Amino acid sequence: MAMSAAHRMWRGHRQGQSTLEYILVVAAILVAVIVAANLVIKPAVNTAMTDSGSVITGATSKLKTKLGIDSGNSATPTSPTN
Repeated sequence: MAMSAAHRMWRGHRQGQSTLEYILVVAAILVAVIVAANLVIKPAVNTAMTDSGSVITGATSKLKTKLGIDSGNSATPTSPTN
């Protein structure tokens, strides 16, 4: 049984339509992931980084105090003069 030219064209159109539908679904999922990342993940990461920075700053201050390093810009301890 031979297919008519119109039937072949309709089948090709339907396959193209299915491909376009899949692309649109994937695009919608990607948009949802990007929006979720900006609304949920980004603030959580920012909070974690801020908290980590505070912990590091506090530990650095305690270490400087313990080692007797001044709170200026000096990265090395002051050595006694002979």
